[in-house]
Amino acid sequence: MKIKKLSVIAGVLMTPAIASAVVSLPAVLSDGVILQRDRPVVIWGKADPGEKIDVRIANRHASARAAADSTWSVTLKPIKAGGPYTLDVNGRKIDDVLFGDLYLCSGQSNMELMVSRVTDFFRDEIDSYSNDYIREFKTPKEYAFHGPRADVSPSQWKKIHPGEVEKFGALVYFMAKELYERNGGVPVGIVNSSWGGSKIENWLSHEAICDYPDMECRLRLVEDDTYRELVGKAEDRAAYLWYRTMTDTDPGYKGTHRASPATDDSTWPEVELLGREWGTADGRPANGSHWLRRNFTVNAAQAGAQAELRLGCIVDADSVWVNGRFVGFTSYQYPPRIYKVPAGVLREGDNNVTVRVVSNAGTPHFVPEKPHKFIFADNSEISLEGKWKHAAGALMPKAPVRTDFFQNPTVLYNGLIAPMANLQFSGVVWYQGESDIDIRSRYCKIMKSLIADWRQTFDNPMLPFYIVELADFLHPSDTGGRAAWQQMRDAQRQAAEETDRAYWIKNGDIGEWNDIHPRDKKTPGRRTAEAILNTPQ
Repeated sequence: MKIKKLSVIAGVLMTPAIASAVVSLPAVLSDGVILQRDRPVVIWGKADPGEKIDVRIANRHASARAAADSTWSVTLKPIKAGGPYTLDVNGRKIDDVLFGDLYLCSGQSNMELMVSRVTDFFRDEIDSYSNDYIREFKTPKEYAFHGPRADVSPSQWKKIHPGEVEKFGALVYFMAKELYERNGGVPVGIVNSSWGGSKIENWLSHEAICDYPDMECRLRLVEDDTYRELVGKAEDRAAYLWYRTMTDTDPGYKGTHRASPATDDSTWPEVELLGREWGTADGRPANGSHWLRRNFTVNAAQAGAQAELRLGCIVDADSVWVNGRFVGFTSYQYPPRIYKVPAGVLREGDNNVTVRVVSNAGTPHFVPEKPHKFIFADNSEISLEGKWKHAAGALMPKAPVRTDFFQNPTVLYNGLIAPMANLQFSGVVWYQGESDIDIRSRYCKIMKSLIADWRQTFDNPMLPFYIVELADFLHPSDTGGRAAWQQMRDAQRQAAEETDRAYWIKNGDIGEWNDIHPRDKKTPGRRTAEAILNTPQ
């Protein structure tokens, strides 16, 4: 087993160096943890070299002494499903510990996507359901270039409660709920180590990328800390100058603010909100800022009422005002724009909504076939589609490119997977591939490498893998793009078919052509649960 021997790395994120006889535990072994039932239970951490460690839980007891490198671990006999228990390590207590089925869920944004992004689709079900026995540990966003880390920064185990469930991964929420209800109430734990936009190579260990010389070379090009620090500083400065220049030269901020009800937009040309003409200049994307305004009528019943403003998705960023009152801001294109308009802002008769759109690189636009309207508590609506007034703000060159250093081979494995090596899992759920369409011809091979790699990490050659197929995406007229996505789905399926105890979860029959993050996470969640329940033990 390769990781348990590499528990001490310079710069690890365990509890700070021990000055006295203080025993530390990894972040995942914290209040509310769910551990795998019916398997040997490893408890580990750090302490002063030579210190005796006593571990007690559920009538189990084991002792060890910390090694010269300060690490220690004990292994307890298996414990059946149940709890809550208290884990006692030299008098340090971890409360509310359950034993059940633990799953590692990983991938990119469709695995990371939170319940809050799909609540509208399943509001009644989500609002009416609570469960203390389904819990998720979302790992922080951390990566490492110089070998596997021993721990992640502190995080919390969250339960399905109002105020906590909104931050659950949406797919794993539905998966875990189905597993719990169909498996006799056995607790379900999720370690969600996912990162939006990540590539499969980011999740391979260094040993695994040795089979791919191009990955090894890409890692060597960026592993120098000084280089990354200088690049980061230069890019931060470039971004600051771009935004400062855009803001300083935007006429919308000169004199009367363009969001003010007093703004005279009578000379502004009319444009179609869902068209792209307003976002181009001389046939090219008009990057920088744009101002769009629309007047609308509010009736007596709606006047003064709180409302919800929906503007779909926008490429790229936006700031929004209603009757001169700022109501919201979104910094990138993917989240649905849902802004609360406080009571008292809307008035009977004429009203105004103003949107400042900022485009970084592509053609600025509002995504079609999304809601663009005000919604009131009585279910009345005011549509905002159709004609708007438009005026350019500061037209800019493309925004400076930012380097995502997490997008390098092995760094997410080092930062987020290696620290979990001592855990036992019932299975791994993998939802990734959107960022790897360009390597779809070899994705199957790399996926099989990742499965073998992680099975070695967790010392479990029979660890089940559940590969969620990419959802439907792209407009029917984009035949080339859709063909590429289908080839990726075929690679995912092939990897599952060619690997023992790997299972392909159908998902290509659902999706939204205009949204890479489809809201229906219940269907793939339930299908994944079904596959898990049907997996031979």
